[in-house]
Amino acid sequence: MVKMKNVLGGLLVYLSFSGSLFAQDIEVILHDTVLSDTLGADITFYFEVVNISAGEQIVFEVRTVNDLPPEWTSSLCFGLLCFANFVDSVATTPPNPEPPLQPGDTLITSLHVYPLINPGTANVQIEVGTFQNPDDRIVLNFTANVNPTTVENDLNQPDAYYLAQNYPNPFNPITNIRYGIKEAGTVSLKIYNILGNEIATLVNEYKPSGNFEVNFEANHLSSGVYIYRIVTNDYSESHKMILEK
Repeated sequence: MVKMKNVLGGLLVYLSFSGSLFAQDIEVILHDTVLSDTLGADITFYFEVVNISAGEQIVFEVRTVNDLPPEWTSSLCFGLLCFANFVDSVATTPPNPEPPLQPGDTLITSLHVYPLINPGTANVQIEVGTFQNPDDRIVLNFTANVNPTTVENDLNQPDAYYLAQNYPNPFNPITNIRYGIKEAGTVSLKIYNILGNEIATLVNEYKPSGNFEVNFEANHLSSGVYIYRIVTNDYSESHKMILEK
C-alpha cells in the first residue's frame, strides 16, 4: 500500500491506495480511496473500468455500503452523467447513454460524496462487475473525511476559487450549483446554451469570501447540454450540465 499526503490549492488530499484490481472480464484502475475536504465540497473518487476480455461487456456498479454522516449524500457517475443519490445500481445499458464496453475500451467513472452540514467520516463500498460474469466482482472501499477542527475556517475562508459540478446531473428540472470565492468581489454566474447564447443569470452581485450555492430551475428549457460559467476577480471557470426531460 502506498501512502502519501499532498496539498494542492488548499485541498488536503490523503492517498492511501493506487493501482489496478482484476476480475475475469475487467480491470479497475484506482487513483485514491481516502480523501479529506471541507463541508460543502464535492469529494470525488475517480476510477476507470477497462474491458480486458475479447468480447463486448455490459459493466455494472452496485453501491453495497453507503454509511454517511447525517445530511451527507453520495452518488455514482459515468463520466459527466451523475445519477440520483438514491440510485444504488447502474449499468452500461439503455436508457443510460454509456454503451457496453468493447474489447480494450475504458469507462471513466466516479463516486461523489457531498458533506453538506456535519463533519465526520463516510464509508462507501462499490462492487463492479459484468453481465457476462455477474458473480465475479471487484469490491472497492472509499473513505471521505471532513475534519471538525478545520471546518469553520475552511467554510468561511476558502483557500482557492472553485466551481463544483452541478448536482444532480443530468437534472429535471432543478439542479444545485456550488462555488467558492477566495477573495471578496463581484461575482457573475450565468447559464449558456451549447451555441454560447446566454440563457439565465443566477448571480451578478458583490460577494464576500466564502462558499455559496444556488439552484437553477429549467422548466422553460428543452432537453440538452448547457454550460454554466462563473467570473470573479481574476478567476473564471465553466462546466457542462445535462437537462433531461
